[in-house]
Amino acid sequence: MYHGIILDLEFEDKAFPKKFNVFAKRKSTTSDWTIYGVEIADTDIGQTILEIQQAMKNDEPYYAHFYNNTELVVVFRQKIFTVTPDSSTWLPVVEYEKSIQIPEEQLDFQPNRFQDERGFFKYLE
Repeated sequence: MYHGIILDLEFEDKAFPKKFNVFAKRKSTTSDWTIYGVEIADTDIGQTILEIQQAMKNDEPYYAHFYNNTELVVVFRQKIFTVTPDSSTWLPVVEYEKSIQIPEEQLDFQPNRFQDERGFFKYLE
């Protein structure tokens, strides 16, 4: 099982994240966006990544990320990186993000392990 972090604003259709099994969400108190935690079966991760890439906006540098406890997959519209939850493996991803002008404060891929989710999300009832 993978969990993924997707932002409604990164898609042409802001309702796109709701097509997945949403296990949690976090709404911004200062802006008009929602982060969704979604569950993806191991057997569906490849197809899901393709769907995510196709649905992403073309004109802005967004990304989504998916993880289990050993793998972190960072998905951009034009590129995919597979690293680990250990930040020492993220250099190629961070360099790419900087090259497409994603703000530095957004380069943390949080959460990226199942045990980090509880503090990040407000769980759905």
